Amino acid sequence: MSFIAGPYTATYDALALGQSQDGWRLTDNFFKQLVLGDKYAQAPQDAVYQGAEVLLAFTLIEYDAAAVQSAMWPYNATLYINGQVGRTDVGSAIAKQIIFTSVVGTPAAALPATATFPLSIIAENFPKEILYAPALRTIPMRMRVYPNQSTGSFGTLV
Repeated sequence: MSFIAGPYTATYDALALGQSQDGWRLTDNFFKQLVLGDKYAQAPQDAVYQGAEVLLAFTLIEYDAAAVQSAMWPYNATLYINGQVGRTDVGSAIAKQIIFTSVVGTPAAALPATATFPLSIIAENFPKEILYAPALRTIPMRMRVYPNQSTGSFGTLV
């Protein structure tokens, strides 16, 4: 048995996101409709697969990194100007590619060496918090990853 650890770099829309505070977390969730019937009362007998979702979570520590502003405000580059209401994330091409690449020479370099998610954007209902203080400006982020509409794939881990 071996332990897998090591840093990753990240880009969003081919621009550096800078360092994260404690790494990049991938969460997936499978949706199912449980099959219930009077034969077993409340005990599920089976389930119908209903899709999945993928989310990425991280806390950025380099507020001025090249991609931070576009990742935080994808609908409008200016902080407090509302974006176009009714615009879709995938259909209007504002969901961008995020890539995590392991640092060479670490145990993480092989599992996976690169994780690519072509369609990612700030998650819905996720309030961004920006610290204005004489302390490190950290930015907690959560990104939704959409599947490719033709293949159903969320991304690749190689």
